Amino acid sequence: MTLSQLAAGITVVLEENFRSPLWIKAEIAKLNYYPASGHCYPSLVEKEKGSVKAELRGTIWANDYVRINSNFLKVIREPLKEGIQILFRAYVRFHAVYGLSLQIIDIDSSYTLGEMAREKMETLARLKGEGLFDRNRQLELPALPKRIAVISVKSSKGFSDFINIIENNPWKYGISCVLFPALLQGDKAVESIRSQMELIGRYAHLFDAVAIIRGGGGEVGLNCYDNYMLARDVALSQLPVLTGIGHSTNETVVEMIAGYNKITPTDVAYFIIQQFHNFSGRLNELHENLATIANDILEEEKKRWEVFCLELATQTENLVRNEKRAILELSGSVIDGTGILITGQKHLLNLAGLKLSYKPAGLLRESRTGLENHWERFFLHVKQLLKQKNSEIENLNHKINLLNPVHVLKRGYSITYLNGKALIDCSEAKAGDNLTTRLYKGEISSEVKSLKD
Repeated sequence: MTLSQLAAGITVVLEENFRSPLWIKAEIAKLNYYPASGHCYPSLVEKEKGSVKAELRGTIWANDYVRINSNFLKVIREPLKEGIQILFRAYVRFHAVYGLSLQIIDIDSSYTLGEMAREKMETLARLKGEGLFDRNRQLELPALPKRIAVISVKSSKGFSDFINIIENNPWKYGISCVLFPALLQGDKAVESIRSQMELIGRYAHLFDAVAIIRGGGGEVGLNCYDNYMLARDVALSQLPVLTGIGHSTNETVVEMIAGYNKITPTDVAYFIIQQFHNFSGRLNELHENLATIANDILEEEKKRWEVFCLELATQTENLVRNEKRAILELSGSVIDGTGILITGQKHLLNLAGLKLSYKPAGLLRESRTGLENHWERFFLHVKQLLKQKNSEIENLNHKINLLNPVHVLKRGYSITYLNGKALIDCSEAKAGDNLTTRLYKGEISSEVKSLKD
């Protein structure tokens, strides 16, 4: 038997046993699409625990490829690509030169979506089992997130919209954004984003948050965001992660575990600006509270000062009254003491007069001299006592004069009256009122032209 005869025999056996097309599950390892001819020769594999369990070559002729690819674009919004699980319908073919192959005539795009959903659920379960699902959401976003590390594509519209909103915000908030360019969809997206996450982690002290932003895309285009390793990097990020991947349905795993998930890049930008608004609002509230507390303290101190002034005036009046009473009592004591002293001296004089009638003239002169000395000492004592009391009275009058408002006016201050009442607050007057200003010497009448708080 020749080799060609053996090949022909294999062909007959396969054609007899596989007359109808079969539905087969496999992964596209390599797409091998040739634009010139339009044909596609995918390498199909089945893996088990990371090892290739089976591998066959597939063939999709140009007409079938156009139809299948169009269906993928319609259902999944992405073209047929490598690295995805497919359920396909194919004939088993054998060629003497090219060997065994599978002629693919149709692919069930809904199966691919289902496989991605299963992988997504497995990723979520694994993250929850490792306690990483809520980790990034537990990180606190700074009150003013001013330094943002952005993972995006510089030429994408999503990044352009994000930067435009941040840099041209009408409130002039100072927000600095540093771009870490990465592929955001396709086979290389996971590796590209992870490498940039690692780079940002080295300089985490320079940033307040990480933003992953992109434009819209199909479900397969977003499949990379369900990848376990990428999701794990986001969960373990030292910084809060903000996502704006650009679609409103079917949240990806990365969006679920990110600290803050917004639908579009513009939503992320507005969210960051809103943090500045929130901080500004808290500042305004604190300012109002501080002003209220300050006014309350001033009012309380004003009342205390009024009470103090009233008590001072009352105590001054009581002090003056008590000192006057003490002076009157002292004067009465002096007068009474003087009268008693004089009466006693008169009695002594009478006795001396009786003695004089029996003693010689020398004794009379001696007694007269002693009497004169005694009178001098007496009046000197009285004079000193009166001088001392007058000095005390002058000191009290000096203290009283110090409290006289006239001395305040004398230092350049003045008192303004409105309708006979002292004016202490400009809000009590209005334009056109006539005021009287009392100075140390004289008074001035004036008319209010304007008021200023």
